[in-house]
Amino acid sequence: MKVLLLALLGLVTVAAAMPSDIIDFEEDHMEHEQEGVPGTAVEGEYSWVAPDGNEYHVKYVADRFGYRVVDDNVVPRMRSDAPEADDDDDN
Repeated sequence: MKVLLLALLGLVTVAAAMPSDIIDFEEDHMEHEQEGVPGTAVEGEYSWVAPDGNEYHVKYVADRFGYRVVDDNVVPRMRSDAPEADDDDDN
């Protein structure tokens, strides 16, 4: 029992010592952070400042279902509340 307890304690210690950060990169006009288990599931975000001064960001998840962007300000959003064309034929 003591051996099992020591082995379990050792595994917990090793797991706690392993960083979850895979990528943590930062420069003047860009950065990229990623956490998780490589080859299994990760989540992260990256951002950059464009030459025009606008800052862009992308948050993503990559897992067994593939790579998915979960939030960004890169692609303009479609207006879902845009008024529909009026089909009145009052001629």
